[in-house]
Amino acid sequence: MIRMFIGSSSQGEDKDIEMAYEHSLRENSSEELDIVWMRQSDDPNSYWGCWQTHTWPTPFSGFRWGIAEFCNFEGRAIYMDVDQLNLKDIAELYHIDMQGKPFASRDNRLCVMVFDNAKMKNHLVSVAEIKQTPDYGRKIYWDIVKRSHHFDPRWNCLDGEGRPIDDIWHLHFTRMASQPWKPAWAITPPRRKRFEPHKRPDLVQLWEQYRDEAIMAEHNEN
Repeated sequence: MIRMFIGSSSQGEDKDIEMAYEHSLRENSSEELDIVWMRQSDDPNSYWGCWQTHTWPTPFSGFRWGIAEFCNFEGRAIYMDVDQLNLKDIAELYHIDMQGKPFASRDNRLCVMVFDNAKMKNHLVSVAEIKQTPDYGRKIYWDIVKRSHHFDPRWNCLDGEGRPIDDIWHLHFTRMASQPWKPAWAITPPRRKRFEPHKRPDLVQLWEQYRDEAIMAEHNEN
């Protein structure tokens, strides 16, 4: 069972990309997936509830630092932002040789991460403290990135980077202004993004294909 944690919006603004993303993951995975959607909440009984988030660049930026404790510092887990599509068996990333490092990422980009939860325990404070420290990720950033094992950049391919689709393993629509589903939270303060067409129409078409397949699959299940 592959444990996955995906940061998403709290009000359902990302429903379309959530459906497309989950469909792409399950379609391409050789192993069963246990997906946890991490959302902001005011519920004190929720693990993801009542975090101080006012300095986060996205509605889920700081949640990644709570994953290891959520897993009781056992096993592995994958963290990913919601604005992505999977095009290659995610089990290959999950089982990557991290060469003894506490986590793996693409260089210093932490929007796709594989955690060794036991090893992460030595590099994090408690979630109770993290919840009250909105800039925690910024404080530990440079210290934490030097402890990363770097995986192939195709596991976090930023808006295509000029690669053909068959050479992209995991696609990240990292530029908010051109994300094809146009997330509502991106145009609210303090972000105030103005949407523009994506520079790769073929990637937009690919996302639309996965979205439509996900909608059809949900319809067939009902």
